[in-house]
Amino acid sequence: MRIGFNCLAMILFAALGGCGGGDSASPPPAAVTPSPAPSPTPSPPPVAAPDFSAVRSRVDQFAGGDVAVMVGDRTGTLLRYERGSMTTTRPVFIASASKLLLGATAWLMVEDRRLAANAPVSGLIDFWSQTPGDPRSAVTFEQLFGFTSGFNGTAEQAGCVGDPAFTLRACVQQIHAGGPDTPPDQSFNYGNEHMQIAALAMTRLEGQSIDAIMRARLLGPLGVSAETRYTQGAGDNPSYSGGMRSTGEDYARVLTAILRGDIFADRAGFLADRVAARPVATVPPAISGSNLNWHYGFGFWKECDGPAYVAACEAAPVISSAGAFGFTPWIDFGRGYWAIVITEERLDQGFDPAQRSIALEQDLQPLIAAALGRP
Repeated sequence: MRIGFNCLAMILFAALGGCGGGDSASPPPAAVTPSPAPSPTPSPPPVAAPDFSAVRSRVDQFAGGDVAVMVGDRTGTLLRYERGSMTTTRPVFIASASKLLLGATAWLMVEDRRLAANAPVSGLIDFWSQTPGDPRSAVTFEQLFGFTSGFNGTAEQAGCVGDPAFTLRACVQQIHAGGPDTPPDQSFNYGNEHMQIAALAMTRLEGQSIDAIMRARLLGPLGVSAETRYTQGAGDNPSYSGGMRSTGEDYARVLTAILRGDIFADRAGFLADRVAARPVATVPPAISGSNLNWHYGFGFWKECDGPAYVAACEAAPVISSAGAFGFTPWIDFGRGYWAIVITEERLDQGFDPAQRSIALEQDLQPLIAAALGRP
């Protein structure tokens, strides 16, 4: 029997179908069209850097001498601007800007339950009066940091604060013996005796110097350099309300941490107004001379624009701690930034360096807010 050519060809080429009529071979598979690649997600537009040109221009108009300004937020420093020989790394005497650092350290001790803010200091200082009816026995730690303790001596008055002839203990004994100037918790009086008493209570509790306590609880954990410390010329009796030196870079680390909320479990408690309805009796000339009606927290001013301190200023507080030589740090919690005016002016030049720096601070505040887009 003859095999048809087609059938033979099919066998030779291993066709799948048999011989015969009709095409029984499977068709080739259809070509698969690939799915289109997904469109790439567009990258967000880059965030424009803040335009601080107006801030720089105002700093250039500063009537003082050498000055630097730093601005930052919870992420860190956004602006460093230096004029003259002042730099952000130069150690300067920060005077009353010391108060915020000591207050922050003391508040950490409160949060660590090393002491209670409303506890009488008579339980911490062995010679302090505990006699019922003696107004000294009622003085609390919180009153000392809120400047309502009644011990109202000021830096302009003669006294033992900062005098190297006295130890801290001997100085506080002298302050104690002199008694309060007003009843505790009755009025606000800005002065240097409150924190001298508080410093002795802290050292008695911890068995360490204030510098060591601050280094362990606040400065060390934040990476603040050893340049930030109390001056050494007065032994253990420097002015604890105004005897520190620091740098802009060091101080900025503390401000960033406070703004970010890293260091306090109860930041609202730290920021609380310690003046409230009490009369404000004694304020420094830099504040009164500028017609500023501010209140006070736990070692810092609570700013408020306008002729009176109003409740709205508590909702989004601005705190500051200007020093006599012009070093002026502040934090604006509502707008989410901090800033520092860094300068160090002598006090014998016919003007008040603190008042001049506060005026610069007030001018810079709306300019910084505008640059950050947070009016």
